[in-house]
Amino acid sequence: IVLLVFLASILLGTLTFTTLYTCHRGFRRTIQFWRGMAPLVAKYKYVNFKATKIDRCSPEELEERLNVYREATAPKLVDLILRLGGIYIKIGQVMATIGQGLLPQQYLDALKPLQNGVPPRGYDEISRIIEKSTGKKMDELFIDFEKTPIGSASVAQVHKATLRPKNDGDKPSPIVIKVQYPEVAELFDADLSNLEIATRLFAPENMEVAKALRKRHENELDFTKEAANLRECTRDMQQYGVEPSLVRIPRVVDDICTQHVLAMEYLEGVSLSDAIKDEQNRVAKALGRKDGDELKVLLASKMREHFENGGGAGSGGMRMLGDKQMKIMNVLGPSATAMLRTYASVRDGFENAAISVVKFGSRLGRNDNEVGLIADTTAAKKKKKINVNLGRALKTLVHVHGIQMLLSGTYNADPHPGNILLLPDGRLGLLDYGMVGKLSEKDRETVAETIVALGDNDKVATAKLYRENGYKATLQNGKGEVDDAVLHRFASFHFDKIDLSPLTLDNGEKMDIMEVFRSNREKTVPTWVEEGRRLGGLLVGVSAQAARPISLAKEWRPIAKQALR
Repeated sequence: IVLLVFLASILLGTLTFTTLYTCHRGFRRTIQFWRGMAPLVAKYKYVNFKATKIDRCSPEELEERLNVYREATAPKLVDLILRLGGIYIKIGQVMATIGQGLLPQQYLDALKPLQNGVPPRGYDEISRIIEKSTGKKMDELFIDFEKTPIGSASVAQVHKATLRPKNDGDKPSPIVIKVQYPEVAELFDADLSNLEIATRLFAPENMEVAKALRKRHENELDFTKEAANLRECTRDMQQYGVEPSLVRIPRVVDDICTQHVLAMEYLEGVSLSDAIKDEQNRVAKALGRKDGDELKVLLASKMREHFENGGGAGSGGMRMLGDKQMKIMNVLGPSATAMLRTYASVRDGFENAAISVVKFGSRLGRNDNEVGLIADTTAAKKKKKINVNLGRALKTLVHVHGIQMLLSGTYNADPHPGNILLLPDGRLGLLDYGMVGKLSEKDRETVAETIVALGDNDKVATAKLYRENGYKATLQNGKGEVDDAVLHRFASFHFDKIDLSPLTLDNGEKMDIMEVFRSNREKTVPTWVEEGRRLGGLLVGVSAQAARPISLAKEWRPIAKQALR
């Protein structure tokens, strides 16, 4: 009888598991996630345990072994993210942006391509979605439609097209078409349901945050709402005098706007992520290095060192590179950084010109020199578009999002480098308004007061704002409620800078900041903190990625003062 009961239990468990795996998308995705993730976690534990407990490795030897592990597992992690899709790609994009100086370089390099997109779908599938959603044939809508997308992301992919004019004599206009993948809604629903279950079990006090996240992503999946966001943010930025003078937000094509298909004005430019990569390659070349990869490793190390010394606004970005070739930079200061960048650009220009002359000369004997000159001129123009003022672009990006969050209350909640265009005239193109955050007047006031307190380095005022406006946390190391110093450091991470320096508690005791993070247990996270720390983290992360660390509180302080008048 016992054996029968045991066998029946196994059979019932197997049937239940099979049914759940077959019928419940959320359960199936949880199993798929851990089936891919568990071996990576287990291997990390094994490598760490063997090095520290069995082989008694030195810290340097341990780091070497971990680097081997990271090289092997980083591509597998990204493959898992791409297989799962949905919200996992969003998480990967955020980590690629905010992780500079925090995550190991192997993971940053592996995650970086997610900022520019994911593998696209074929034209046949995309055209079927467009025709089903709009009720019109492709030939009715477009004179021309480029089958290769100019971008693809977790939710949709974007194609360039030429809109067919309504009336005879009207000029055809270049546009972009954003097309949503058909299974995305189901994937996001499953992922968010899993998140809500985990929140309900382990942190029920944060259910409102989980619900707000669901609402934000549900809105992202309705392109008619994104169109409304584009119009609203354009009006707001025009009201504050930054659109179209500093930034351009693409205009919506009203005739092609459905839940799954959105047509917008085409903006020509270079993505911020490509511009950052291009600058690092040019600077590396000017220093005699092969490309930007070696420079990135050194830069990440220096950025980490900068954060461990308190973080905040650097004094020249690339100047933080302290190898022998750059000692002059440490002597001359920030102006030398600009000189190096200028030299890199000029050197690049000379090399392009030399290549053009060589190609021109090689074609003289074939009587096709004119074609050679045209081709090389075009290539030089394409190269020139990337030579932009990154410092000014980043300042504009930070400034505009400060206006959106503190003054308007409606802001783009996903400004990763792949969503930012550097236009030929120096302005920024702000793309993708599917994920938009909104703050109430009261929450905007609280964020503004926090920014001012952080800018003044007023720990007591910062901690008071957090306590009185809903943020609750404890330390699980016997120290109980967090004191003013801890709350101030948390607020600094949320709204100012990455500061990994040791923390001095109110009682004078020093704590390693990573120990504080590991020990911290957030009891309640109010909306203004959750919204603010995502946007703040992305902006600080983008700046660090470009080797221009900032103090967000200092950049936003004048806007915060204006919001509090």
